[in-house]
Amino acid sequence: MSLPSALTPPAPDSRPEGTAKILRIWGLDFDARIALTVAVCVFILLGAYQNNFGQPEYGHFFYEALIPLAIVVLVWRESPRRYGLVLGDWRIGLPVAVAGIAVMAVVIWFLAQLPDFRAYYSLLTGQRPAWRIVVDAGVDLFAWEFFFRGWLMFALGRKYGTDAIWLQMVPFALMHIWKPEIEVLSTIAGGVFFGMLAWRTRSFIWGWLLHWFMISWILLIAGGYI
Repeated sequence: MSLPSALTPPAPDSRPEGTAKILRIWGLDFDARIALTVAVCVFILLGAYQNNFGQPEYGHFFYEALIPLAIVVLVWRESPRRYGLVLGDWRIGLPVAVAGIAVMAVVIWFLAQLPDFRAYYSLLTGQRPAWRIVVDAGVDLFAWEFFFRGWLMFALGRKYGTDAIWLQMVPFALMHIWKPEIEVLSTIAGGVFFGMLAWRTRSFIWGWLLHWFMISWILLIAGGYI
């Protein structure tokens, strides 16, 4: 039985479904796309947070956005639209993003008053002006959302369908382990929510806008700008 169209990923750009290339290693067969995706995912997450080129947000952009985009265009020879780089169904995405911003503005206002949140996020501001914090956060979160809810989720989704929403949540949550405990635990539900939003809209853009606001807002409050 096929899934409703709103729950299925867009059709591939360059090859029919069911014709996955096989990678054979030591007598074992692997889906070549899945093997490359997972291996590169681990490499990127290790590299992005161990090696920063100047401002960390722009190092993250290199690893989490430019490398996956190069793989999509140069290796898989597909359109980035297939991986969420499109507005998609804005009739779902826009109201969800606006409502999410309204709710999280209040939630984050209270969270940012907690000592562990203030201590962690105030250190990240680096005495930058407020506008620079917002711009840098936008660059960082664009790469972050494309990486998890664009490239990784839709690549895994070709083989695993909507279960890819849960699969991308695991590395997403683990990348928060050094943050305040409340935030760490919230990434389980948050990662699934952002994944569902991207899947339903075919776009990571709406999750990016919401996530961008959340990080900018907490940085500005914890850093004493507001």
